[in-house]
Amino acid sequence: MDRKKIIQHNVSLGFIFKILNMAIVYLTIPFLLSYLGKANYGIWVTIFSIVNILFFVDAGIANGLKTKLTEAISNKKLLLAKEYISTALVIIIGISIFFLIIGVLIINSVNLTSLLNVENIISSNNLQAIFYVILIFIVSNFILSLYKVFFYAIQKSAVVEFSMFLYRFVVFLLIYYAIAYSESSILNVAYIYGFTNLLVSLIFSFVFFYNRKEILPSIKSFESKRIKDLMGLSIRFFVIQICMIVIFITDNIIISNLLGPEEVTNYDIIFKLFQVIITIATILIDPFWSLFTDAYQKKDYIWIKKTLKKINKLFLLVLIATIILILLTDGIVSIWIGKDFEVIKTLTYFMGLFTIIRIFPLIYMYFLNAIGQVKFQMYLFIFGALINIPISVFFVKNLNLGVSGVILGTSASIIAMAFLLPIQTYNILKKASIENNEVNTSKI
Repeated sequence: MDRKKIIQHNVSLGFIFKILNMAIVYLTIPFLLSYLGKANYGIWVTIFSIVNILFFVDAGIANGLKTKLTEAISNKKLLLAKEYISTALVIIIGISIFFLIIGVLIINSVNLTSLLNVENIISSNNLQAIFYVILIFIVSNFILSLYKVFFYAIQKSAVVEFSMFLYRFVVFLLIYYAIAYSESSILNVAYIYGFTNLLVSLIFSFVFFYNRKEILPSIKSFESKRIKDLMGLSIRFFVIQICMIVIFITDNIIISNLLGPEEVTNYDIIFKLFQVIITIATILIDPFWSLFTDAYQKKDYIWIKKTLKKINKLFLLVLIATIILILLTDGIVSIWIGKDFEVIKTLTYFMGLFTIIRIFPLIYMYFLNAIGQVKFQMYLFIFGALINIPISVFFVKNLNLGVSGVILGTSASIIAMAFLLPIQTYNILKKASIENNEVNTSKI
């Protein structure tokens, strides 16, 4: 395996598609804001973030499968790869049915308009209908979106970026069409996003298996003994994902409940602006997950250490880019959204801080995830999840920081990872290198 060529191929193509993807996303937002209005846009963002939680509660199967499938394919064990895929799909389908039932029960029993603080903006029946539509589409794509894991496992992360670009491009065209030919409706937006995502997932799932029929999943290939292989890692990934929901996904709910849906819009616009840096950083890091797994399996610790040092140097560009974006936020938002949109200065500063704190630990998180060392990371996420909501509410209500307090609370929840995960990584590599040298010496 030529890791250098794989990195160059995936990063370069992935970067191109991601840039195009982001361009479409940021082009879509003003049109979507124009179509829905500020309050309804805030409601849509909040609803989507709530139901989208399902993508994070797959019991960690997707991440567990990514690591195990990469190992199987790297070692050319295609029968094992087929068993992993089949077993993971059966589990995912079971989880999907469970959460569909739970989702329906919650929608019918919770006062959604009160939860989102939108009693005077949208009717309860209309809000329920929107939740139902999004829930059904999310559950369907929850299963089909595993195609992304498959492409990551064969070192083709660029294909995943292309699929997302295609999805977002079609959404943009349909939103543009909706502005011209239909009345403003959150339900219409839900159908646009849902159908498009479903179609793209089906197409790329077909593309993956078309020339790889030897690992095409089947009921016969389901192996209960593989559940333990997947779940050994997946239970911890599951706990991490639940914690990530609390830390990252609840922001919009907190803001809507405490400050109203229009403040969600103010927050979301600035968040999406800084998401550019996080997204680009993720593009650069994404291909390394599978490569770290392969290198660790082959005891190529020197390559891992050199690669981590290079990525750390690139992080300096993240710092510079974040500072520049903070300084240019007013001008960019004025051109992008319009001069009437008021930028909250403290939100800009705290969002920049969050961006730095979010990206730096990812470098080490990807390595630790790739080798299955996630226990310590899990404890850090549990701690972050426990303090996130209370500290965010405290910043909003007691310190009167408004929406800025929510992102400051999120940053405080994850800052420990920026210091502790690098220490864990270097301790693991130091121990592994010593053990490997001892083994090599004993063979001489």
